[in-house]
Amino acid sequence: MSPVGIVVAQLGGPETLDDVEPFIRSIFADPHLVPLPGGSRTRAALSWSIARARAPRSRANYAAIGGGSPLAATTRVQAAALERELIARGHDVIVAVAQRHGRPDTAHAVEVLVDANVERVVMLPLFAQFSSATTGSSEAELRRVAHARGLDAPITVIRSWCDHPRYLDAQAGLVEEMLTELAAVDRDRALLVFSAHGLPLRVVDRGDPYPEEIEASVAGVVARLSQPIDHVIAFQSRAGPVRWIGPDVTDVVAAAARSGRTWLGVVPISFVSEHIETTHELDIALAATAARAGVRQFHRSRCFDDDPVVGPMLADITEAHL
Repeated sequence: MSPVGIVVAQLGGPETLDDVEPFIRSIFADPHLVPLPGGSRTRAALSWSIARARAPRSRANYAAIGGGSPLAATTRVQAAALERELIARGHDVIVAVAQRHGRPDTAHAVEVLVDANVERVVMLPLFAQFSSATTGSSEAELRRVAHARGLDAPITVIRSWCDHPRYLDAQAGLVEEMLTELAAVDRDRALLVFSAHGLPLRVVDRGDPYPEEIEASVAGVVARLSQPIDHVIAFQSRAGPVRWIGPDVTDVVAAAARSGRTWLGVVPISFVSEHIETTHELDIALAATAARAGVRQFHRSRCFDDDPVVGPMLADITEAHL
């Protein structure tokens, strides 16, 4: 029998400073991710001008975290962990990475599946919460490339795993790990800030379930914590000339400081891997904002990255679809 092909879908990121401007251009050219006005020709022109304007600052930010994004390398590690776990459980699978705006891209993943003569395909997005801007875009690209390449194997998409028990358990474990830094004397002045990647308001207005799925994940994590603690949901990573959902995490942190919160624990709830959004936006920019506002202790829970929980967690999520 032929194996089942598993496509691990992720957004992607620039691995070197030279990749930054093409990465930004690709992001803004994606109509699923950033719904710029006009048709494809207008969107292409806008994406070029936006990328050119944003590239210098973005390159500086990437330089501050080591010269590129660790996302691609981490994704390959997570995909390998998933493949090892599924094979250990007796499944005949081959796992390929498809980064929507990076390499290895969807075309590379499809070639891997064609060469393996897979009987069917399961797409596992590394976005726990569904959005048409992320999972939807990756699915559309996978189906487009598969059709163009002549891969006629049926495709199953795991659209969401925002409330999967294994994911919630693992995420709660990361939060509990961070809370070991919270002394009992600081508990009354502590706040958990669950920060999720933002989404253009136009996407939400079309019925995208992303905000509700973020809320479901947060509720599931909070319910698993050993002790109750105040928490709030915020959004980050706004970009481009469009309106975004809120509240913005910077505003939330400033308001928390004004209300007397002196201990903040930030949880990047929508991220499974470290990237510019965590290592720069949160660890550098948001931490500086918090310090200026008077927050004495700023903490951030880590992402899964290469944690031993990753293989079993992703396998549990995938296995029901094999």
